Amino acid sequence: MNNKPDQAADKAADVTQLIDLPELHAQPKASVPLVGSNLSVIRNVKVRLTARLGEAELTVGELMSMKEGAVLPLAQLLDDPVDILLDGQIVARGQLVAAGDCFGVQITELPKLDCQ
Repeated sequence: MNNKPDQAADKAADVTQLIDLPELHAQPKASVPLVGSNLSVIRNVKVRLTARLGEAELTVGELMSMKEGAVLPLAQLLDDPVDILLDGQIVARGQLVAAGDCFGVQITELPKLDCQ
């Protein structure tokens, strides 16, 4: 008869020990929110925004046959708004513009904030 499972249980019992944890008591509800109206605590947090110009649907074969210089038409009109996304959620809309030597998005729509 093999005693290996019993030996493993004995070893586990040898290395385990009970610890005494203090009891947690319910804390009174805070009357002031953690951040509250003082947004200065989060003003320097960096976030990444994405500008979504449009989408295209094509087959894998069409994708694989693309060559440098190919034009991929998007399912969006030239003057349609550009979606600005934060973590995949639309947070604003705008129009594509030239900003010096770069592209830019001029914000045309912001959500109405529900401040409660």
